[in-house]
Amino acid sequence: MASAAIKPDRAVSRSRVLMTGTLMTPEGAVAVRIRDISVVGAQIWAPSPVPSNCDAILKRGAFFAAARVLRSSETTVGLKFYRELSDEEFASAFHNRASMAAPATN
Repeated sequence: MASAAIKPDRAVSRSRVLMTGTLMTPEGAVAVRIRDISVVGAQIWAPSPVPSNCDAILKRGAFFAAARVLRSSETTVGLKFYRELSDEEFASAFHNRASMAAPATN
């Protein structure tokens, strides 16, 4: 039965990416690389250990998502977002500050 509880999250399509972001935890902020992301969570790489079973916020440009750190190894962290992201919120994770800036005017 326990595997049935995990299966719905695994059935969600993930986007394999290599983007930078920031993970904010109770121990401070750390620059991370987002390895894959879906509307329900993300797998990230961190240069230093991140505490397991804590609340965190994943930030990339204007994108913010509140999450729970489900698992953490020396460098890999699994996040589950507290709520499923909307299509617009999910798409905003792929935009960086430069692409969101207003076009230059003459």
